[in-house]
Amino acid sequence: MKLPALLKIALASASLCIAAAAPAQVPTQKGPLKLIVGYPAGGSADVQARTLADKLAAELGVAVVVDNRTGAGGQIAADYVRAAAPDGLTVLLANMHMMVMLPLTSKSVRYDPLKDFKAVGRIASFYEGIAVPADLPAANVRQWLDIARKDPGKATYGVPAPGSVAQFMGYRLGADAKVALVAAPYRGAAPLVQDLLGNQVAAGITPIADLVAYQQSGKLKVLAVNGARRAQLLPDVPTLKELGQPHFDNLEWTGLFVPAGTSKATVEQLHAALNKVLGHKDVQERLIKLSSEPSPSTPEELAGLIADDLQRWGPVIKASGFTSE
Repeated sequence: MKLPALLKIALASASLCIAAAAPAQVPTQKGPLKLIVGYPAGGSADVQARTLADKLAAELGVAVVVDNRTGAGGQIAADYVRAAAPDGLTVLLANMHMMVMLPLTSKSVRYDPLKDFKAVGRIASFYEGIAVPADLPAANVRQWLDIARKDPGKATYGVPAPGSVAQFMGYRLGADAKVALVAAPYRGAAPLVQDLLGNQVAAGITPIADLVAYQQSGKLKVLAVNGARRAQLLPDVPTLKELGQPHFDNLEWTGLFVPAGTSKATVEQLHAALNKVLGHKDVQERLIKLSSEPSPSTPEELAGLIADDLQRWGPVIKASGFTSE
């Protein structure tokens, strides 16, 4: 006779647990879910967000709207999400620049990427390429560095923004080779590429999205990319690792984040939805067209990647003497 009583207690306990867990899920009745992007409409981050939005909505059962909150390199968007209700209805699409480079380079950053957010999962990774004008007599990175060593006028390399990963890749390459390379920050990749095409700058380091077409047409030469393996879109271009440079394995990335107070159950629900969406062939093809490679991860893996990136680039940035103030 004790068994039924125990079963009643167990069922009652399970009901209480389910009732307690229910609020931890994304509250569909309070939607829509806002997917916050720190960059303008039409940019690669915005296109990624809009690629995911409808399919995330289908997985979560709540409308998903893309909300562009631009400014300060993504800081405005990050601050907005940091202060949002931790209910799963405000999600940040962030990149490595927002979560690693800005906290390391700017005193105006008010958020801690590890303490103020919970990672949901990585979306995609993308490569940086080292490019030179087609008529520069350099077939590889070593030859480019030799030219820069002999001719200070050829030692300048363009980067798409001050304080970008590209800037510190160049700094480290120069420091390792004992070549005094000089970064020339541009306002975006487009003007940098135009100056490369016009032979106005001897080299540039920028995401390969802006380089692939010109490499394929022979108008620019991409000498190398970062990463542990070659880029799908540039299979004939070696990695820096292949060329004996061991410090450039990690790629830039994008991922989803929520406020730090968000429950584990909600994070897991969002993570499961993101992974299902990234499994769609049309989503994968769209990301590849953006010169990104789909790279799903667990929340823990993405948080660990941020910690590793902070540790990897912090000393390099400090040694460079860079300041954004």
